[in-house]
Amino acid sequence: MEGTGKSHLTNTPKFKVFYDDQCEICQAGVSWLRLLDRGNRTECVGIHPETIAPYPALAIDRCLQELHIITPEQGVLAGWDAVARLARLSPFTWVIGAAGAVPPFRWIGRLLYRMVARNRYALSKCRGGACHAFRPHEVRRRTSLAPLWTCYSIGFFMRFPLSMGALVRSVARHIGLLWRTRGRRVEMLQGKLSLVFLNSFTCDLVSLMFGEQFLMVLYDGVAIDPGSTRMRRALERQLQRLPAGAIRAIGATHHHEEHSCNLNWLSSQTGAPVYVGSETAAVLRSPPVLPRIRRWMIGQPPPLVEPYTVLQSEMASATGTLEVIAAPGHCDDHIVLYDRREKLLLAGDTFMGAYFSAPNPDVDSRKWISTLERMLELEIEILVEGHGFVHTLRQDVPDVPGLVIRRHPREEIIEKLRFFEWLRNQIDSGLQEGLPLRAVEVTCFPWRQAFAWEQFANDELSRILSGGHWSRTELVRSFVRGGQDAVLPTVYQARFWRGKE
Repeated sequence: MEGTGKSHLTNTPKFKVFYDDQCEICQAGVSWLRLLDRGNRTECVGIHPETIAPYPALAIDRCLQELHIITPEQGVLAGWDAVARLARLSPFTWVIGAAGAVPPFRWIGRLLYRMVARNRYALSKCRGGACHAFRPHEVRRRTSLAPLWTCYSIGFFMRFPLSMGALVRSVARHIGLLWRTRGRRVEMLQGKLSLVFLNSFTCDLVSLMFGEQFLMVLYDGVAIDPGSTRMRRALERQLQRLPAGAIRAIGATHHHEEHSCNLNWLSSQTGAPVYVGSETAAVLRSPPVLPRIRRWMIGQPPPLVEPYTVLQSEMASATGTLEVIAAPGHCDDHIVLYDRREKLLLAGDTFMGAYFSAPNPDVDSRKWISTLERMLELEIEILVEGHGFVHTLRQDVPDVPGLVIRRHPREEIIEKLRFFEWLRNQIDSGLQEGLPLRAVEVTCFPWRQAFAWEQFANDELSRILSGGHWSRTELVRSFVRGGQDAVLPTVYQARFWRGKE
């Protein structure tokens, strides 16, 4: 039992490791410790008054300045001596720990560690570090932006191997999911709901790297978001397999190319009428020219031509009606479709996972927060994303590995809403402190948060491949729209601070 302070595997007492759980560098170090601790011999404890109260030998001031551990023999080690002792627990770092325990390496290690410890609070300029939890006035008085970049850069180098490992794992999952879904039609709710997967070589590259599935959702006779021009051949093959009259109406949740390019084409093939929101129609009548990477990978939307019908408050389906609800945020013209009888929400891109972090430049996250709050007022038992994932606890929806996520939609929406609210608070406070936009971006993706380092390599690939068009910077800018339209490049900075005592 972990509460006993003993190892699950060896039943021997553990090393208790006391660290600042709001510090970037400390978090990165603990991540490595957990990775290397194959014998489960350590228990990492965040430093708070209540967690150190049972240990009279520990003082919160000293614990926040340097790492402390309590050995199984109840001895206390601090700073470099603690690091060297923990290093000897793993065969991969044993040599470092053994050398660091004897002169002159012990002296050098202590000297370097104390240099960091003396500037402990200054290095916590990261907002999300100790300045939010302990001695905030001292932190802000003593620091500039240089410690922010120093702390972030150290965290970056410590986390980078883990980020690359997370990227490899995610690509492996994406390959498996693409293999299971490519060219398929997955039916649910006795055929009332179908996920019609659309593929092409270039779109599959997006799926492999970033995990987005491309598909048309067919619900109760309504074909929603019929894909892009790059997917037209796949859509044609899928039409040949559908029963005659399966598509009675065609609609789009918003104007983005992977959702709207085939509206007129699908109507010409099936004879079904096209329905779009008024704002979507206004954009698609004369669609903007997309950046080159989006045109090549997904396709340029053709102009929407009549006949089409502008949606009002409802849309007829084969056996009932779908409520049409404005849902700006992902883009201003976004709508969602809600089946009140089935308690099912066709969310489009209003929900793309809780930690969607590299959006298009037309995202307005403050509007998105309001939309998510309104979605919580709906009774939702099945949430269908626009890129293939279904969130539900309903047992009449079959288990489809990688596609059906067994969580209640309300919990998922609340998690996404809390993430956006946290981002809003980080950005507002950063701007009030006068931080530049790139520094605010750093504070919104602290290395202590799993989403920051697990998605880092993926997000930066998005930034590089799109020339900055899809990026974490755009997520930050989505909270501060107006007058900042230039796309910022990716920049890694390492600036080291030297201050006076």
